[in-house]
Amino acid sequence: MSAAHASGPRLARMFTRERWPLCARLVAVGVGQAAGSIATALLVRSAYHSLAHTSTGGSTHILLFAAALSAAVGLAAWMRAAERVVAERLGQHYVTEVRADLFEHLTRVPARHLGRRKSGNMLLRFVGDLSALRSWVSLGLAKLLVAGIAVTLALACLVVIDPGIGIAVSTVLAVGSVATLRTSPRLMSSSRAARSSRAKLTGEVVERLTQIGVLQAAGQQRREHRRVSRLSTKVSEAMIERARAAGVCRAVAEATSGLATVAVVVVGAVEVQAGRTSAATVLGAVTIVGMLAGRVRDLGRVTEYASDARVARAAALRFLALPTLPDPAGTPDLIVGPGCLEFDGIGLDAALSDITLRAESGETIAVVGTNGAGKSSLMSLAGRLVDPDAGAVRLDGQDLRSRRLASVRAAIGMAGADLPLMRGTVARNVLYRRPGASEAEIARVSALCGLDELVATLPDGWDTEVGGAGSRLSAGQRARISVARAALGRPRLLLLDEAEAHLDSGAAEVVDRVLADHKGTALVVTHRRELVERADVVWCLDRGRVVELGPPSVLLARNGPTGRLFGNESARSRAELRPESVSVPISGPVSVPVEVHC
Repeated sequence: MSAAHASGPRLARMFTRERWPLCARLVAVGVGQAAGSIATALLVRSAYHSLAHTSTGGSTHILLFAAALSAAVGLAAWMRAAERVVAERLGQHYVTEVRADLFEHLTRVPARHLGRRKSGNMLLRFVGDLSALRSWVSLGLAKLLVAGIAVTLALACLVVIDPGIGIAVSTVLAVGSVATLRTSPRLMSSSRAARSSRAKLTGEVVERLTQIGVLQAAGQQRREHRRVSRLSTKVSEAMIERARAAGVCRAVAEATSGLATVAVVVVGAVEVQAGRTSAATVLGAVTIVGMLAGRVRDLGRVTEYASDARVARAAALRFLALPTLPDPAGTPDLIVGPGCLEFDGIGLDAALSDITLRAESGETIAVVGTNGAGKSSLMSLAGRLVDPDAGAVRLDGQDLRSRRLASVRAAIGMAGADLPLMRGTVARNVLYRRPGASEAEIARVSALCGLDELVATLPDGWDTEVGGAGSRLSAGQRARISVARAALGRPRLLLLDEAEAHLDSGAAEVVDRVLADHKGTALVVTHRRELVERADVVWCLDRGRVVELGPPSVLLARNGPTGRLFGNESARSRAELRPESVSVPISGPVSVPVEVHC
């Protein structure tokens, strides 16, 4: 885990210097809403009292009071509109920061860790969870701030106007608040269940959309439809349960606002009969409570938004707890040298164990082995897509972990099945690693990879949209563009992980031409014998260990792991004549003596 997260992951703080002005504006809105409600109540009381005791000038008084009441109501309405805008600004400002933090973390998490997580959960985190956090800030926290201030000031006014009525209304609101809090555990549980069921459904749908060809080829439309239907039913049930819990919260808020009005009427009637207050005061109190009813309902929904936000926040924190590649500020850049690559006692999960290898500058290394041998894991370590659990990977004598990540990536070009094309045009994908590449460099790579011939067949040439992961192109076209992207800029270290797997025999020459033109060091994972024969050295892996290495002319000619892997007929014949002959696995560090040194 990175040092930044050594004390535990954290989301962006809500109250920061940048957001204080927005919070202050919300406070002002709350005060303004309270002022509008109080002014309306006082005007109603004054109007009732004046009209009840004035025999002349009634029309003038009515017009004046109507104008004043309209102004007070207009102030309250304007404050409500302002509240919505300011609250949304606050919510969007906060969520933008959280989204940036999550995406930055996403870009630093090793791809192998992300590959173990369901895409539905990832999608929900960047859409549903962020929406829940925004709703909490814009509709929950903002309401709590504004409505809380408005209700508090209005209650204070009620206590001043009539202590008995004020205390009665305050008691009803306090009981309603306690009742609302009592419903929060159920709402939290139902929100968590709803999120989980939505994530599962989203994951299934996303997977089926990306693998629709497999579904159709296997004729499993009905089976998958039934599966999605079952998950949809679970989502519906979970959402209904959440709605039921949220409905209880809203019912409590509605009952609280209604009982507050009842309390004013009952207590007011008692006090009027006792001569302690007037009917005008009671009418003013009813006006205040009536205008506060909407604020009380807003406060009733705060628990709903808070529950969703707590579930989303917990999910975001779990994501931020994923380990990242360390890249602390101030780390020096990689000093680009001749391209000598070393694996020193490497271990990685269960994929690789005790790997010690050395690729001299300018060499082309063919990395071979059966499926699951650890070839792609070795390439990921070389490109620093992941850090080893043990040992070190060095380029020109520099531990990749001790150099700034961007400088490491700039010195390395990678292509492979796990590195698909990006959505966008052909030109954008070719230039993705080096957007500032010169025209001469683009022309060089285009000639090597046959891109001019490729784009000539596309409807919009270099501006043709490739679709998600290059879905609008053939597998061979995608492979050409991927290799060109890796080779652009003459990286010191070129890593090709079965990059030619989808190229026909003629198009596979693209990889041969790129390697022949490459001036640095190259590691190539391949199952093509011709490419192995052209390599300088072969590294043969099996079950995460190096079992054989050496010149291809030697390894392909004998009955060893490499010879058997590529179907060496002469090796098979010798093995049949000498059944006792076996290939001895290499159990410890190995290297090949060479004259060139880093």
